[in-house]
Amino acid sequence: MSYYFHAVPGRLRIRTPIVKQRNKIEEIKELLESTDGINSFDINAITGSILINYDSQVITEKEIVRMLKETDYFDPSKAITNDLYIHTAVSKIGHTAVSFLTMLI
Repeated sequence: MSYYFHAVPGRLRIRTPIVKQRNKIEEIKELLESTDGINSFDINAITGSILINYDSQVITEKEIVRMLKETDYFDPSKAITNDLYIHTAVSKIGHTAVSFLTMLI
């Protein structure tokens, strides 16, 4: 899973392969630090994840995503959501269970 997106009011988690490029981390930090309404963030270069805590009265989730997209740090068109991720995992488990039961019969 290269791109991932999950949001609840005031909290946004994205996963993007750009974060795994160590030379980009400082640029992303500078961008987030200079953005009004972002209270804190954590960047994990190993997982490629950025967790952003923000004040939804100052900035919206859409504005943050747009900013990251415009700077080529995140491509929302390639991202799966938490709901899609869970649906895919459950579907795989179901398929595996059916295959296993078929082998037993």
